Amino acid sequence: MQWLIPVATAAWAIWTWAHDHERERQRERARMAALYVSPFLSACEDLQSRIYKILELEGLRSLRERYPDGAYAEETLYLIVRFFGWSAAVSRYGPYTQDPEVIRLATAVRRAFATSGAKRPVGPFNFFLPEQKALGKMVMHSVEGEHGRELDTVSYYEFMEKLKSPPLSESASVKQSVEALRNAQDAQEILGRDRLAEAQTYLVDLLTYLEGQEGYSLFAGERKKCSHSKDRSARIGLRPPAGARPQPEGSRLQ
Repeated sequence: MQWLIPVATAAWAIWTWAHDHERERQRERARMAALYVSPFLSACEDLQSRIYKILELEGLRSLRERYPDGAYAEETLYLIVRFFGWSAAVSRYGPYTQDPEVIRLATAVRRAFATSGAKRPVGPFNFFLPEQKALGKMVMHSVEGEHGRELDTVSYYEFMEKLKSPPLSESASVKQSVEALRNAQDAQEILGRDRLAEAQTYLVDLLTYLEGQEGYSLFAGERKKCSHSKDRSARIGLRPPAGARPQPEGSRLQ
């Protein structure tokens, strides 16, 4: 029976190694989630919530009361750009770099802002992919944190200062987006609102998936999605003109 001793010792060593390895894997997983997943979830939630409140809950009224100088427009732009930054970070770092569902939904959000065509011309909230990447980089920086050097976004006030200087001060998409929010009397008048509605729809799907994977939610209850042009037309009884023919949905993504 002496042979059992080395066998048992070896088995114990293997079990201990496997246990320690799994514990280290979980610790690293938690670290990566804290560094990248949690901030990304926050960016997604803040953006989808702002869009939904503006488009569906008459949020412009309360925003004007809070920001009589119209700064809510720049703040909303900041939330969009913040999403661009964390979306790029999550695609490179963390546990979801190769997750097909995260890739699909995050890409769908970016395409909502990047696509233009006959029915959705170039204009407010239309940021082509190269500009999305550039804007995202402008709000990301590295800071010293609990896990060493960590990614973070600049504050809203720092972003406001950046808006005063090139290249942001010269960006047509930035100017048009801010003006669209400031000039609209209500949600129906917001130029480019369909881009916002589409992005919010995919953001809700993205949050639902990621929160299911992570086991927690940033929102108590069920998130609602914005209505789109066809939904709004049906809701208020609009019909296409007699004899009108549907036009093909030509689109361009740059």
